[in-house]
Amino acid sequence: MKVLQVIILVLCTSLSFSQSSKKDTPFIEVTGKAELEISPNEIYIDLLLKEKVKSGKKTSLDELENSLKNELEKIGVPKENLFISDINSVISKTGWWSQEVLSTGKYSLKVTSPKKLKKVFEIFEKLKITDTNIIKATHSELTTFKKKNRIAAIKAAKEKAKYLLNAIDAGTGKPLKVYETEHQLQDFAQLNHLNVNQSSYSISKVKSYRKDVVQFENIKLISSIHVVFEIK
Repeated sequence: MKVLQVIILVLCTSLSFSQSSKKDTPFIEVTGKAELEISPNEIYIDLLLKEKVKSGKKTSLDELENSLKNELEKIGVPKENLFISDINSVISKTGWWSQEVLSTGKYSLKVTSPKKLKKVFEIFEKLKITDTNIIKATHSELTTFKKKNRIAAIKAAKEKAKYLLNAIDAGTGKPLKVYETEHQLQDFAQLNHLNVNQSSYSISKVKSYRKDVVQFENIKLISSIHVVFEIK
């Protein structure tokens, strides 16, 4: 029994000694924040083309599509930017005693700037295309911008630690802990509706509209990085 008591006493003494001899590392905790705004260069519009019959003459879906492509090429929007996603056909009454099978085509159009978007609206009005909806506005290099913004945030954290420690004649050591506390992307998820040239269009996060300009809010990136630095 006495031997057991001695072993327990030695173990407790050894544990107590290792804890009391441990040296704490002085540190400083800071958070760096960065914000970046970029103008969208990829704006996607859903639109619907509908075959129609007027004065006994049918305008086919191919004719409507070709007319739209020709008008888009005139303003510098390549025809490859117009994609067809779905086609449906229905039997429609075209006169008192006549019926026709008319097709509707759902398309997606990519526009590369808000300035060109205004010209696209004018084409829609000219061709009497009213069923349209802007579904997405983004940037082709968004991932690269996200990385740059995160790097700017962690650099801001290091700069903050540096000038704070300089004020007390201390230096910034190696980082002990790094983690992201916030990353936000405001990317036109919500849609606002405006009447443009007497036709209804859905416009994502539009800041203002005049007859000569369509202006989007920029895509806004917000990053916050929390860093624990050793104090030298």
